[in-house]
Amino acid sequence: MIARFTRYLAVSSSLVAFAALGVAAPAAALPPVPTVSCVGSTQTAANPSNVTVTGSATCTGATTLQLTTTTTKSGVQSQVTSLLAALPNLPVPINSILGIVGASSACSVLVNNSNGATVATSCSA
Repeated sequence: MIARFTRYLAVSSSLVAFAALGVAAPAAALPPVPTVSCVGSTQTAANPSNVTVTGSATCTGATTLQLTTTTTKSGVQSQVTSLLAALPNLPVPINSILGIVGASSACSVLVNNSNGATVATSCSA
């Protein structure tokens, strides 16, 4: 008899607790995340001995930048992606050297990961 009452009490209190959590969750909404914007520029060059990407970017808040470089050698394309941490209002230097000998062309795209916006693009001549 006591075991049945204890089980009933445990189940009832659990249901009440879950119901209270379900009601309280919408009331405790998170504050909106501030939008982070970035500006910058890159220069991409395909040299006989390597591919280089240089430049800089500055963002209004903390975010991660993604630098993707696509190279072409003998008609075959390959991609390299790097992640760069950006702090508010501090320039992020970009200096990427890819050891790809004989690449005929290369392009790079710098993207703000917080919103998917393109910050800079450049291609070799």
